[in-house]
Amino acid sequence: MDLRDAAQELYAVPPRDFTTERTTLARKAKDDGDKDLAKEIAGLPKPTGGAWAINMLSVHKPEVIDGVVRFGVALRTAQEEGDAEAFRELGQQRQGHLTSAVHAAKDLATELGTPLSAAAAADVEQTLRAAMADAGAAAVVGTGRLVRGLSGSGFEAVDLTGAVAAAAPGDLIVPEQEVAAKPAPKKEAASRTKEASLPKAAAPKKKPPEEEATSLADRRAAKQRAALKVAQEEFDAADQEASEAEATASSAWDVVNELSARRTRLKSDIEDAKKRLSSLEAELIGLTRDTEAAESLKKRSVREAAQKRRAADQAQRRVDRLG
Repeated sequence: MDLRDAAQELYAVPPRDFTTERTTLARKAKDDGDKDLAKEIAGLPKPTGGAWAINMLSVHKPEVIDGVVRFGVALRTAQEEGDAEAFRELGQQRQGHLTSAVHAAKDLATELGTPLSAAAAADVEQTLRAAMADAGAAAVVGTGRLVRGLSGSGFEAVDLTGAVAAAAPGDLIVPEQEVAAKPAPKKEAASRTKEASLPKAAAPKKKPPEEEATSLADRRAAKQRAALKVAQEEFDAADQEASEAEATASSAWDVVNELSARRTRLKSDIEDAKKRLSSLEAELIGLTRDTEAAESLKKRSVREAAQKRRAADQAQRRVDRLG
């Protein structure tokens, strides 16, 4: 066992068992005579709730992570190629992909007995958003050894310092999909190459720099850059609104779960109360019968007592007459 193997095993356990498992692994390394490894294992930090959830996705549902990474590749490629239409279309789809991945993380965490808090779910979304925006972040979310959440918008590289436990150079290699997703040279470029291979005619008179700057290609590029800028601004505004809506939805999700749990508890209390009520009703019926029987006995006893008293009074009067 080396540090990376130990970390891979350690970061797959539920957060509640992390400290105990870390101590066990460190002790095992020490018992094996590797004190340096034991010290390194003991120093591995506990992951945040969001980082743990992403590690669980990489272990149990790697297709979710892979889908996020591939979508990010397509999004970055459209941006790098200046394809405003593709970038705008992918930008509109991004929140849906993120929401689906976050729900998968929530469901998996619940299945594993560690439901995510609203803050942890928000951290999951932010980390996956960074993985879509940055190739380096995309490379580490699938390691299964993420220590903390990531943050990035795509305008600058995501800070990966201390983000992965037992990090190795291979952890930061850009996924192969990044290269595979690069588009083939455009027909226009191929046409220019073909034209360059043909015999050249007499070179036309060179245009002045002012005319060169206003050439069709430059105007087209400037127009494309302007369109991309507008698309980026529209996307940023829509993305901000989507993030706020997602936060509201996440809070609503938590409220629904809490209310559902309370409803379950209340239904259980009602069932218990119904059983108690049935028992009390049966007891009341029995007491009513006993009361009616006692009432009948009381009436008979009163009548008999009155009769006995009259007989005694008559006997007393005879005694008085004879005396």
